[in-house]
Amino acid sequence: MPKAIVSILLAASAGATSSVTSAQEFRSTESTRALFVQGYCAARHNAASARKVFTAPPGSKEEAKLIRSLTTQACGGLTGIGLPYLESERQLLRGVIAEAVLEQARKKKAVDPTVAPFGNLSADAIAALDAKGQASLLGLDFAQCVVAASPAGVKALLNTNPTWDKQDKAIQQLQPYLGPCLPKGAEVTYSNLVLRGLIAEAAYRSLYFTAAAGKN
Repeated sequence: MPKAIVSILLAASAGATSSVTSAQEFRSTESTRALFVQGYCAARHNAASARKVFTAPPGSKEEAKLIRSLTTQACGGLTGIGLPYLESERQLLRGVIAEAVLEQARKKKAVDPTVAPFGNLSADAIAALDAKGQASLLGLDFAQCVVAASPAGVKALLNTNPTWDKQDKAIQQLQPYLGPCLPKGAEVTYSNLVLRGLIAEAAYRSLYFTAAAGKN
């Protein structure tokens, strides 16, 4: 994630609050499972559209359109098995799709070079995002730092089941890397699912841009 994004976000939030909170959490095992079932289903049935999600900044109209399309196709009926309507939970679903896309890329040992994740954004583009999207931009920069600092810890986290205690233990193992990755003066509170999703997307971005650099 380009540093310019973070500096703009911090400047925009100066004087308002030094805390960025994104504490949405599914409270039941069933709803968390349903979230992952739908995200993986969407990526499996329409891998091309799933990869395109990451060409759009979080909180953008383009992201909303892509995720709406994915969740109203083959996997749309899954919202009836205990998962709340996902239009308002795009951040969580985006993170699960990121895990699924990352897993596909690692299995194939290749990324699609024609579908690049979004890059630097102008101040106007950032201002056009919703509040969760702006918080996610800051979170992605934070997560990218964590991915670079502890690739083994990140891999261990993403290999855990999100409904088991092993996920909590994996996050605890990442604790030494979380604080140093926060911008000075920032206080960030993320739920486990949101943090996991941000790290998954950051890991996918890292894999993509590393692969792209290796082909130049």
